[in-house]
Amino acid sequence: MAAVTHIDSSAVEALKELYQEYKARDIQLAISNPNKDVHMTIARSGMVELVGKEWYFVRVHDAVQVCLTYVQSSNSEEQKEPSFLRRFGNNGSGNNSSYSDIQPGNTLLKEALLSGEK
Repeated sequence: MAAVTHIDSSAVEALKELYQEYKARDIQLAISNPNKDVHMTIARSGMVELVGKEWYFVRVHDAVQVCLTYVQSSNSEEQKEPSFLRRFGNNGSGNNSSYSDIQPGNTLLKEALLSGEK
């Protein structure tokens, strides 16, 4: 979304409708690299809570890596964890971490757009 310099309430509503449509089809929406103004408008609209802050990314590369991992794990017959976050949201030390610590394969995701702290 780096090329998007402004977003108004109509665009936010369109994004919400798109999210609902995709959700009905089991498609996950991910937001990557919005500029500060766009991010603030989306955050104020409640869109972050709707989509889930784990689906907002600073870098397009990180979004693509997480989405690929999500699709691969969803298609796997051996999927033991029902939730993407339960499977990848733990750094192995027994305590929850933010998704910025996720390491799918050999790829280290660098930075989350939204921190887990309020």
